[in-house]
Amino acid sequence: MRRIVKHISLCSQGLIASVILAVACTTGPVQPVLAQSDEANAVSDQDKGVHYSLYYEDFKNRNYLSALPNLQWILRNAPDYPRNDDRNFERTVELYTALATDSPSEEGKQAHLDSAYVWFDRSIANMREGDIEFDEAQWLLRKGRFLQEHSQSLSSEAPTFASVYNEVYTMIGCNIDAYYVRIIIDDAARNGDKQRAVNLTDEAETCYPDNTDVAAYLTEIRNALFSTPEERLEFLQTRLENTPDNIEVAAELFDIYLELGYRDEAAELGDRLLEMDPSPLTYRRLGQLHLQDGNATRALSYYEQALELLGDDADVTVRRDILYNLGIARQQDGAVSQARSFFRQAIQVDANFGQAYIAIGDLYAAAVSNCGTFEREDRAVYWLAVDYYQQARARDSSVSAQANQKIATYRRSFPDQEALFFQNWEPGQPYRVDYGCYSWINETTTVRAP
Repeated sequence: MRRIVKHISLCSQGLIASVILAVACTTGPVQPVLAQSDEANAVSDQDKGVHYSLYYEDFKNRNYLSALPNLQWILRNAPDYPRNDDRNFERTVELYTALATDSPSEEGKQAHLDSAYVWFDRSIANMREGDIEFDEAQWLLRKGRFLQEHSQSLSSEAPTFASVYNEVYTMIGCNIDAYYVRIIIDDAARNGDKQRAVNLTDEAETCYPDNTDVAAYLTEIRNALFSTPEERLEFLQTRLENTPDNIEVAAELFDIYLELGYRDEAAELGDRLLEMDPSPLTYRRLGQLHLQDGNATRALSYYEQALELLGDDADVTVRRDILYNLGIARQQDGAVSQARSFFRQAIQVDANFGQAYIAIGDLYAAAVSNCGTFEREDRAVYWLAVDYYQQARARDSSVSAQANQKIATYRRSFPDQEALFFQNWEPGQPYRVDYGCYSWINETTTVRAP
């Protein structure tokens, strides 16, 4: 017992000198931990326990400088004490990082961070050599997070934190958290390695199939990688070859074909897409293809099937767009009254859908041209067309420019002052359009001054 007390006393007496020494050590190169030699193995459990207790007491009380000499002794002589795990190495990194945080000078902060960084690799090497139990992937993740936070303050050459995360990804694959994969993909994209970024997005899609945040990110990064339709075309074609049953890829490729005017390719893929996914959205896509081709009959068939398959809880935008395009198809077919009916239904679904108001105004303006006489009563129909353009402008700012242009165009064709005089029309009075070839219109407008 006297020997133990005497030993502790000697340790305490030398503590101040040891602390002074520790400050010098932390600002210079850190000495490597040696593999446990026969001499180290000969260190008694009593000595190990004393040094461990002394450093840990100081460490948990944040007396890091006081803890350092005894911690260094443990690292040299008993790094696996007390349970053959990585706790002493982990505390070493934590200690130097804390000293950096507490340092009053930038020079001291940098020196402590350099020491902490060195200990990441040194710890892994020593734990391997000493057959100490540790999780290498977790150590590398800690190293990556350390670099992510402190890389700007390190004086030594250090790898990027993304490269460290990539090392972990190579090691454990899909077991890594998706957060780190996003960093790896961003790094590949930022460095111009587009193919690797693409490969990683495909792998991430497989690794995290039910993660909605990852799915949204993958869509975003792919859009950034392939910003033009031409780039996306090649990318999507390759993806569909690799994943022929991928409905989302097939649907997006179909849309790109339409955008770029590849009609034959779109038609062929459309038939295939319908087999894969006979949904309202697929029927709507095929309706759009045939509507653009001027095949109103086939377009109507597909849009009607899309409308029939829509559930009561369908998205408002989808329903109103289908109704609107049914109206366009009917208009192409010459059934103007039915076209107007579909446009009105689209407005019932979304009262702020400006394009439907414009479509009705266009029907009325076109009716004037189709009737062909261009008399005073014909010109009066433009009042009603302009009513709808004004409603479109008031309801939907996105069509304001289009509506204003049409208002300016048709206002020039309003009945002139002479027409108002001979027809006994007074500005502001109601006027009903329900005569001749306009009988199908059957709506009331207001007499306007020229």
